[in-house]
Amino acid sequence: MPKSDNYTPQQREAAEASRREAIEQMHRDLAVKLATFDDRDAWQRWLKFASGFHQYSFSNSCLIYMAKPDATLVAGYRTWLAKGHQVRRGEKSIPILAPVTRLLPFEDANGNAVLDTNGRPITRRQMTGVRVAHVFDASQVDPPPQTERPQPSLLAGQAPPGLWDSLARLVAAEGFRLTRGDCGGANGYTNFATKEVRVRANVDDAQSVRTLCHEAAHVLTMDTADIATYGSQHCRGILEVIAESTAYLVTQAHGLDAGQYTFNYVAGWAIEAAGRDHDLHSLDEIIRTTGERVIAAAHRILTHTQPVTQSIEDVPTGEAITPVVRPGPGVWETVTAAGRPRGEVMASTTRSRGRSGPSLAR
Repeated sequence: MPKSDNYTPQQREAAEASRREAIEQMHRDLAVKLATFDDRDAWQRWLKFASGFHQYSFSNSCLIYMAKPDATLVAGYRTWLAKGHQVRRGEKSIPILAPVTRLLPFEDANGNAVLDTNGRPITRRQMTGVRVAHVFDASQVDPPPQTERPQPSLLAGQAPPGLWDSLARLVAAEGFRLTRGDCGGANGYTNFATKEVRVRANVDDAQSVRTLCHEAAHVLTMDTADIATYGSQHCRGILEVIAESTAYLVTQAHGLDAGQYTFNYVAGWAIEAAGRDHDLHSLDEIIRTTGERVIAAAHRILTHTQPVTQSIEDVPTGEAITPVVRPGPGVWETVTAAGRPRGEVMASTTRSRGRSGPSLAR
């Protein structure tokens, strides 16, 4: 095979096609791995547990916070019992306001009851007042439930040589300034108002490169419509799946195995996208349905970070870099209006350099 400078257009096209085929195969492998990865049982347990709890109103959330600031998940005595947990003797309940309702018939303009296809009156439930109800926090029951979803653990160790610099040049070419420093509890974020991508400084090279690759994927895949709908759990979940899947393919191609981090991260956002009552097989289904955007983004990044500058025989293969996975706080992305990230995480981007948008972090 000749050196790249001597490639014919046909040879260069063949090399690019070979790269895309390899990316597509890695993407298929990702879907298969997500269907069987180690933490799947943990996700099933969390989903089964969390899906049975409804969200409380703002006023009740305030009442819960004032009574027990460290509360994580609350339910009534019978609800806990039905889920296999017993409130411990002597625990003090948290008073909240529960609605008092009654069933009323739907009526037409003439005051007549509206009937369904079987001739039965259609009813609606109307709130007529409130009463005091009592709930208990997860910390007050035995056995202790799993109240937090599984989280990705930070990567430790070295990064593939040259990958950070290549990604940095790609981000700069899109009009963003790359910085290192505090990310407000996140691993990184992208600020569209200031055109800045920031990566947390106090993480190892392997994690910093993976984070930068994720942010670069946002920059290349999100447009104005994506940013506008990012607040939706479904859309936000899909966009995070796309960015993290892209980062996975790129880092894998460079020999950095971030599988367990990716599987937990993608699982969490895929579930947010599908909804808590969705079948768990949606994890790998969502990977497949987002495939085209992921593959296109990964191909574009790899064209920049792994340009065809050598003959096939000259490309070093070597052994994959397998980083140490160490326990660490998981980070999930959440959009804020602008500026520095608040709470957990943010992440958003746009393909148009002149546009401004929300700040995102992860």
